[in-house]
Order: sequence, then structure tokens, then C-alpha cells
Amino acid sequence: MNVEVIPFLSLNGQGARAIAFYEQYLEATVLFKKTYKEMKDMDPKFTYAKGQEDYITHSVLQIGSNKLMIAEEAMDQTRSWQLNNSSSLCVQAKDYNAIYTIYANLLKHEDVHILIPFEKNAFSSGYGIVRDPFGVIIQLAVTKHEF
Repeated sequence: MNVEVIPFLSLNGQGARAIAFYEQYLEATVLFKKTYKEMKDMDPKFTYAKGQEDYITHSVLQIGSNKLMIAEEAMDQTRSWQLNNSSSLCVQAKDYNAIYTIYANLLKHEDVHILIPFEKNAFSSGYGIVRDPFGVIIQLAVTKHEF
């Protein structure tokens, strides 16, 4: 069975800004992006509130050898939208300089907050955690393992 598991972020109206942020600070490449307006053009039954024309109905980004999906709507409509504190993106490589460069690049944005400074610890020659402007937790790890 050939399947792919891709993290999917629902960002409650901040999808387009998040995509631009990941393009600039994580060197993401947008493989696919569809706005609410474009979806309405494809499907006249699709509805959205005024002012949401540029919201993202679906997107796929390539970051290194991995993919990330971003949209706006909450996946569980029975609960109010909330980005959980129990999930994160983990960016890892064996190359210390590559990971440190990404960490330093993220810190150039004024709304990125350091949760754990990037430094050596018991399991990595370089590890840190930041929270991006959209509340997404990003771990940065220098790994010894192949992946």
C-alpha cells in the first residue's frame, strides 16, 4: 500500500498569511492553492461570508521533502475552532547548519516567539521550539537518524 500522511492545518481565516509566511521563512513551495472565490467559480453551490473571498479552501505546500496542507475551516464542526497545544510541526535534518539557518530565519519575524531556545541537549546537537504568528508550534531538530 502506497499512502502519504500529510499534516493539515486549519487556520481560521489566516491561511493565506500562513502560506506566505511559510514560503518566506521555511522556503515552502506552493504546489496547489484554491481560494473560496475560486471554489465558488468551480461550484456555484459553494458559499462563504462576505470578506472571505481570499480564504483558502485547500492548499498543498512542499517544504523540503515533505508536504503540508492548509485551509481555513475547523475539521470538527461540533466544537469551536482552536489550534491545539498538543500538535506541532517538526523540521529536522542531520545538517546542523541547515536547521540553525531555518531557526534563525524564523526569528527574523517579529511575531515568532521562542518557546525553547535552539541549543544542544541530551538527544540533539541543536534543538529548539518556536511558535509562529498563527499559533503553530514548530520544533527544529538536528537528528542523528536517517529518515
